[in-house]
Amino acid sequence: MSDIELACHLAPWGNKGFVHALADIEQAGFRGLETTAEIVELYEDRVGVFTEILSQHRLRLIAISAGGARWPGMNLDEEVERNLNVARFLRAAGARYLTLYPPRPNPEHPIEDELDLMPAATAYGEIARRTLELEVLTCLHPDLRTCVDNPRLLNKFIQMADPEALKLCVDSAWLFEAGVPVNSFIKEHQKRLGLVHLRDVKLREHKPKKPAPGRKAKDPPRAHAVELGKGQVNLPAFVKALLNADYLGWATVEFDAGRDRSLLEMAQACHHYTEQKLDLVL
Repeated sequence: MSDIELACHLAPWGNKGFVHALADIEQAGFRGLETTAEIVELYEDRVGVFTEILSQHRLRLIAISAGGARWPGMNLDEEVERNLNVARFLRAAGARYLTLYPPRPNPEHPIEDELDLMPAATAYGEIARRTLELEVLTCLHPDLRTCVDNPRLLNKFIQMADPEALKLCVDSAWLFEAGVPVNSFIKEHQKRLGLVHLRDVKLREHKPKKPAPGRKAKDPPRAHAVELGKGQVNLPAFVKALLNADYLGWATVEFDAGRDRSLLEMAQACHHYTEQKLDLVL
């Protein structure tokens, strides 16, 4: 048994199915919820209504996922204010974590040097410092489809941002896809761990298609998120590394919608896996 608590990400349901999603997530046995920043637009003037809906389903908001705008191209001042608005909503709703994805590459303006990321990194540092004033932790979520897709770039970005204020959201599938050694990475960033995402993926087998004349070849997604235990990520080893690092906090379960099973069935299967194979306290 451990002291890691579990939340479920709302993304597979989408915000249009918000109430239905809460019913599924509650029935599956989860007690925490992570959602995307679109929920702020729906409920920022009705935070009390939002928290009451959650309480009716015995759920609490843990985190909101945001960020991931294109760089170069994003308006940095607007990006800071947009995420501070999310942080204000988090505080009003009694939540603590802002999961912030790094900038995504802009195909029209390729980054030539790592230093080209400095303005965006500086903005992320400002976000992290100012959300701390709201008692909200900003947790950077590295991802293969962003400008921060490997440990070297991650460390560089954090140093350019603010290594004291900016925490990490560590994703089990990102470590697997990026080929990052789990134990050494968790140990290196032990003091910076703010939030965890539990995600399993299955690598896709694909044959590159020849692009049409005058067009660049598209890079298809390498993997898709599946039910926990159905993919190739060594989740028991990931959780063991967290426990060895004395991680005490929330882990958000993520998966993609399937074709053959309902979202409720998939959420229940993930919940069952965490109990039977990961031995997590819910």
